[in-house]
Amino acid sequence: MLLIASLATYLVSPAFADNHAFAPEGSGAFTTLFVAAKDVESYIESVKSNQALFEMIGAQAAGYCETISGRDHVGQLMLWNAFPDVTSAIVGASKYDPSKAPADMASQREFKYAATWAPLKPFARLDPGYERAMRIKVSQANLQPFVAAISKLEAEIISAGHDTFMNGLFVAIGGGKTEAGTYYLKSITSSVETHGAVIDDYFAGASWGGAYNEAVALIDEVVNDQFEICKQYFTAQ
Repeated sequence: MLLIASLATYLVSPAFADNHAFAPEGSGAFTTLFVAAKDVESYIESVKSNQALFEMIGAQAAGYCETISGRDHVGQLMLWNAFPDVTSAIVGASKYDPSKAPADMASQREFKYAATWAPLKPFARLDPGYERAMRIKVSQANLQPFVAAISKLEAEIISAGHDTFMNGLFVAIGGGKTEAGTYYLKSITSSVETHGAVIDDYFAGASWGGAYNEAVALIDEVVNDQFEICKQYFTAQ
């Protein structure tokens, strides 16, 4: 399965958790830090406790995604911060250098890289859950048809009763060689159970199977394919 699934990490509109306003549809941005945590739970608790950092960088929301299937390495985490626009995101990122983190924080993880993201197809809301995260290649000629296809797919899956399902597509800005030449496709449901139900529905001959096949046909290559559990731990006041 290529599209049936799941973080992000998240550039969303028009609202995020607790119904706080975020950004108008099609705008917004987020920053991400990718790390290998020595003890995932302990490290997340340390990050969560530093609420002043999120306020300092101007994040509207923040959280994490823990890779649980298809890991590149043990302790794989993506820490995300949501912003109203790209300018705010890159300015916020300039205020904190993860490679120069305090010793007590740096000792808990290995910093891999950072990236800023802009949405090509945003989520309807920021509502982290059980997510499938895929790096894919789509030709420039097929990009807009692909965005239209995953939007159609999302609507049909929701109409079929999977009301927490969302698709998002993002492009990296300054993501280095790791993210170069790919798009970040994230699909999300509220839990592992609801996610599994979407996949089972497809294999049972779902009414939206044709929309799925149309979207898949526009993908040139799947570079990476993972499942994540994502949660939010900061909301700006």
